[in-house]
Amino acid sequence: MKLRSKFSFWLMILIVLAVIIFAMPALSKISLLETIDKWFEDYTEAVEDAQGDDHDDHDDDEAATDSNMVVRIDDEIADYVGVETLTLAKTSFFPEAKALAKVVDLRPMLALRARHNQALAALNVAKVAEQAANKEFARLKSLAKGSGSVATKHISYAEATWREAKAKKQGLNFNVQAVRDEALQAWGDKVSAWILAADSKQWQRLLSHQDSLLLVMLPADASLSAEVSFIRIARDGSRKRARKAYFVSPALVTDPQIQGASYFFKTATGKLRTGMRLDAWVPQGKDPLEGIFIPEQAIVWSSGQPWVYVQLDDDIYQRRAIQSGVTTAGGLFLEQGIDAGDRLVIQGAQMLLSEEFRWQILDEDDD
Repeated sequence: MKLRSKFSFWLMILIVLAVIIFAMPALSKISLLETIDKWFEDYTEAVEDAQGDDHDDHDDDEAATDSNMVVRIDDEIADYVGVETLTLAKTSFFPEAKALAKVVDLRPMLALRARHNQALAALNVAKVAEQAANKEFARLKSLAKGSGSVATKHISYAEATWREAKAKKQGLNFNVQAVRDEALQAWGDKVSAWILAADSKQWQRLLSHQDSLLLVMLPADASLSAEVSFIRIARDGSRKRARKAYFVSPALVTDPQIQGASYFFKTATGKLRTGMRLDAWVPQGKDPLEGIFIPEQAIVWSSGQPWVYVQLDDDIYQRRAIQSGVTTAGGLFLEQGIDAGDRLVIQGAQMLLSEEFRWQILDEDDD
């Protein structure tokens, strides 16, 4: 009996479902397919509504985050603590790579120059001796042909003397070329020409300490653009006080610990001394970046990151991140995140940060 009762129960449910599925669409003149489509549309709308609610919640979270970085300061208080703003303008900036430089010691150059001069002097002596021997050999041959009064052995001896002088001259010529090749390998084409030339004005300026030669060693991931004609250098690491050094030529040596490309530059000696290590700033690329310059006095630090405050209204200030900025002399250069026309707080930013955190503590206490 129980089995029959269960069977009758489920049979009744199936009949009711069949009536709903088939009879009701017929009575309402709507096909089964249209009914299913309507159910699917209702389901899709429900899903989209749910997703829309999620986006609204996300926007609310972002708004809440932004509101956590906004602080309101009364005008009188702002004036009292000295809040000052600067209206930002768009500017151009050439990014730079920081490199190391050192003042080159001239003593190896002096040694090369001395060896070159000695080799040249010996070669000149050999040339004179070879020319004299050649003339004597030619004179004896001429006498032998004319009168026959010169013994053959004297002619042979004169020829041997001439050939010996010629070979010696050739050997000394090799010595001169060896010194030149050594200079070329150590200092490159341009600097070696300064060292070896008899009347080089550039060498005289180096020798008299009017100019100093610098070896600039770039980081392994940096390069020197072909358009770069000068860089900035400083003894104390201050980009503000950096002065120009002018490009000379690529260098063939570098620091084994840095493993980067190296170049020779020259600059007025001033207070530079042999062996001094300097900081150098090398322009990267030929096209400038477009953006906003942020003075360093406007920057405050929180959680290990740099921030600035922008005035939104007379008494409302918002903290904005500038982590993507490029470090430059006197501040940061920012391509995005802050726009031209924004009013940047350049004095009083630290007070605004303290006030913002105080507000957050009060809000937490209220909760």
